[in-house]
Amino acid sequence: MIPRILFVDDNQNTLDSFKAVMHGLRREWKSRFAPTAQDALQMISQETFDVVITDMKISGTGGCALLKKIEEIQPDTIRVVLSGHSDMQLLLKSAKYAHQFISKPCNTEILISTIRRMLELRHILSDPNVRGIVTSLATLPVLPDLYIEITNELNRPEPNLQRIGELAKQDPGISTTLLKVVNSSFFGFYGSVSCPSRAAVLLGTDVLKGLILGVHFLQELDTEILGPYSIEKLWEHCLQTGYLAKEICTLMNKDKKTVTDCFVAGLLHDIGKFVFITEMNKKYQEVLANVREFGGPVIDVEKRILGVTHAEVGAYLLGLWGFKEDIVKMVYFHHSLENCDTVFTPTHVIHAADVLQHELIPHTSGYVFTELNADKLASAGILKYVKDWRDACHNLLENKNEEE
Repeated sequence: MIPRILFVDDNQNTLDSFKAVMHGLRREWKSRFAPTAQDALQMISQETFDVVITDMKISGTGGCALLKKIEEIQPDTIRVVLSGHSDMQLLLKSAKYAHQFISKPCNTEILISTIRRMLELRHILSDPNVRGIVTSLATLPVLPDLYIEITNELNRPEPNLQRIGELAKQDPGISTTLLKVVNSSFFGFYGSVSCPSRAAVLLGTDVLKGLILGVHFLQELDTEILGPYSIEKLWEHCLQTGYLAKEICTLMNKDKKTVTDCFVAGLLHDIGKFVFITEMNKKYQEVLANVREFGGPVIDVEKRILGVTHAEVGAYLLGLWGFKEDIVKMVYFHHSLENCDTVFTPTHVIHAADVLQHELIPHTSGYVFTELNADKLASAGILKYVKDWRDACHNLLENKNEEE
């Protein structure tokens, strides 16, 4: 069935530009256009839409109320907000009814790629259990201002990498992490890098965004609420999983883009745990106490007590924050290879890197983690490579220890 897209905007020029763009895609998507919230609700009462894209300052009920109504009528519809840049943080903090935010003015390429990505991730974004957990949070986890500023710079026709480096320098935590990562043996840049601008250029934009997000969550944590849980060890695990994923992907002769995506997915694969700890710490402490007393794996206990897993919540938020669908899928499936293709995919890499990091750097807290899914690796024809992966990852971590 052809996906149906509804555009809502009370600016006729904006609606006309959407019509012009969508006319060229009429064989791929069926589009409707509404100038008011009332018109949109009338259309929604008569037909089902896969995606609704609305301005927040729409005439009538307003964009937020419209999205809430759409969620009630058609909960599986992907809801996208178009808004001016200055409103972004406010929207991210207050709007619980949107899956994606796009800044105005929005060029055609970003609009189309966003719709395609949302349709691709629909099964994740429309999961009622994950949506229920996220919308129950007192505040939605928000992206740091620095992330938004850098993303806006990257979306310019000719992004200024020097400017991106200067932005990164404004945050000491980001600067320190960038220099630590770029100068580690994991990345193989032979020579000392002392300038965050140079580090940003060498690491690339996707890695830069992943590091900013990880460091942001680390900085925002109230360490007094953590109890025996070590957030520093969790972040170290995430960093090392990224490094190991990069190594495994390189050993499998994957292209540079896939290698970079695997590093970013490894870096962010446990971002859902950061959310659990920061936004619903009391409930998550119950999960951790249960694991310490009765055993794991952690993800099984999360599912039993919370109804959702850190993989599902992390993927949901990464999708909402606009990360690539490949990265979102890797995070979503890294504990559930049984739902992946039977051929080798980057998700197998993240799964293996995550498990091998736990195996090679044993945790002393008594937590039980997921084991390698040998059956699924065998069915994908890659179980025979695990020994080589383990040896290479062991050497990488040994070299790191010598550096320190």
